[in-house]
Amino acid sequence: MPDTHLTAIQAIQAILAPAIGISAVGLLLLSLGSRYSTIINRIRLLNDERRKLSRLLSEKGELSYLDNVRFMSITKQREELLIRSRYIRNAILSMQSAVGLFVLSSVIIAVNLFITTDFLQALPLLVFIIGMCSVFAGVVFYAMEVYRSFKIILLEVKAEE
Repeated sequence: MPDTHLTAIQAIQAILAPAIGISAVGLLLLSLGSRYSTIINRIRLLNDERRKLSRLLSEKGELSYLDNVRFMSITKQREELLIRSRYIRNAILSMQSAVGLFVLSSVIIAVNLFITTDFLQALPLLVFIIGMCSVFAGVVFYAMEVYRSFKIILLEVKAEE
C-alpha cells in the first residue's frame, strides 16, 4: 500500500475520475454513429439508383441528357460520401480508443492504490493524456467530415441546375 492513506470514497473518486471523459466521448460517439449510419444508407441508395441507370444504359445503349447528368452526379457524390465515411470511421475509432484509454487509466489508478512505483504513479496521467489526444484526433476527423459534407450538397445542387 502507498504511504498516503486514502479512504475508500477517495479511492473510488480517483478511479472514476476518467469516467467524465468516457461520458463526454459517449455523447460524441452517439452523434458520430448516427451520422455514419446516414452516410452508409445514402451510399446504398445512390448505388441502387446507379444500378438502375446502368441497367437502362445497357438496355437502350444511351441515357437521356438528364439521366446522364444524374449518373455523373451519383458517381461524384459516391466518391465524396466514401471520403466522408472514412473520416467518420476514423473519428469513431479514435473516440473508441479514447474510451479504452480512459478505462485503462482508471484501472491503473486502482492498481496504484496497492502497488506504488515511480513509473506506476505517472502512468495514469500519461494514459489519460494519450486518451485526450485520441479525442482530439476524433474531433479533427469529425470537423473534416462536416467541412466535406457541404461539398456534396454543392455537387447535388449544381447537378440540378
